Amino acid sequence: MPTSPPPDAVAMTTPQRLALAAVVLTGILLLQPFWAAGSQLRAGAAVLLAIGLWTTGVLPPWLTAIVFFTLCMAGKLAPAAEVFAGFASSAVWLVFSGAVLGEAIRHTGLGDRLARRLAPALTHSYGRAVAGVTLFAAAMLFIMPSAMARIMLLLPILAALADRLGYRSGSTGRHGLILGGLFGAYLPATAVLPANIPNNVLAGAMESILGAGPAYGPYFLLHFPILGALRLGILILLLAVLYRDAPTTAAPAAPGPAPAAGTASQRRLGLVLAVAVLLWGSDGWHHIPAAWTGMLAALACLYPGSGLLPAKAFGKLPFETLFYVAGIVSLGAVADHSGLGGSVARLALEVLPLSPEAPGLAFGLLAGLSTLVGLAVTLPGVPPVMTPLVPDLAAAVGWSPLAVAMTQVVAFSSVILPYQAPPLVVAIQSGYVPGRDVTRLCLVTAAITIIALWPLDYWWWRVLGVIG
Repeated sequence: MPTSPPPDAVAMTTPQRLALAAVVLTGILLLQPFWAAGSQLRAGAAVLLAIGLWTTGVLPPWLTAIVFFTLCMAGKLAPAAEVFAGFASSAVWLVFSGAVLGEAIRHTGLGDRLARRLAPALTHSYGRAVAGVTLFAAAMLFIMPSAMARIMLLLPILAALADRLGYRSGSTGRHGLILGGLFGAYLPATAVLPANIPNNVLAGAMESILGAGPAYGPYFLLHFPILGALRLGILILLLAVLYRDAPTTAAPAAPGPAPAAGTASQRRLGLVLAVAVLLWGSDGWHHIPAAWTGMLAALACLYPGSGLLPAKAFGKLPFETLFYVAGIVSLGAVADHSGLGGSVARLALEVLPLSPEAPGLAFGLLAGLSTLVGLAVTLPGVPPVMTPLVPDLAAAVGWSPLAVAMTQVVAFSSVILPYQAPPLVVAIQSGYVPGRDVTRLCLVTAAITIIALWPLDYWWWRVLGVIG
């Protein structure tokens, strides 16, 4: 008699069968002994497979990361240090520490307490609520230099705030509020020098290759008015229109004023967070990277007897997200090691009509080239690929090397798909907002940025005398 499958067995779907076929074909290309495929072709096959699986979501993101690691090592695409570079990156440990702090915020009730304080100012209309959370998240980038840390801290607070305002889990209004905080914490950060990983990578690459990096003030003046402030306004309008909603439940009435100092555990966690924020904001003085400041705060929460986390909290942490983020960072490292990103850039240079006589076209082509590279190697990988090309590009268009290098910021401020930006990936994996909503908002904001804000940014650069 045929045996029935176990009760918990799940049949493979047609998209999953197609994904399996793609994995097998890629593996055959990497492992077959009959003809020697070029290293960039082989790396490109693995990179395209991973990007395709992450973008479509056919497989769980952590499983796609494991597939990528396995194919890279079995196919000898790069040394282990490059394949597993993601686990050595600060992004992974920021995710881990952020997850610990987020769980502590939920466990102690500090998130709900903060939401109770914020809610009265946001209850008059949905547009006001969206504007409030978006601007609050954007303000955080001036005191917390890590986008990953900002987002991991904000998500549980935003969820508690949505509850306080009466937006049930899964409601349109709730998703809009969380998206406002998420994109408010990430998008304008590209216009503030220490507030995002690609910015800092660019500054380091410029120092090592061009001999000088951008200063905080000129960088802020060049990028923030258009790519920061104006885009924040557009984001608020988009969310107020696309996610307008009425509360599905009455906002819970406060049972009376809470004690000023909160509970003992809330006071202890507040102290831990205050010290962490202070260290994050002063990293230019003490030079402790944001990841390890976060880990110090996480250790304080995890230590036995702290009372900041429930028993056996370690087993509840999102290790799937760690693999996902590590896979994305490693993808950029493998692509860079193989020379894939540089080849894409140089191939494009051969066909692009760059000329000093057409500065507007040159601006769009340079930003578009970096955008194309960002799709291949993710946004933190853009500066390592593009900065070595800056002297040649500057000679072709007749600009200063600094102006050419700054077009990379225009590019990595345009997030087309979430996989390009690890902080957005983490937000999706945390479960606070659906991936389809994050993807849709990425596509819409990227289209508006490229079509409307790039020309305005070009005009602003000319007003400042950076080009022309």
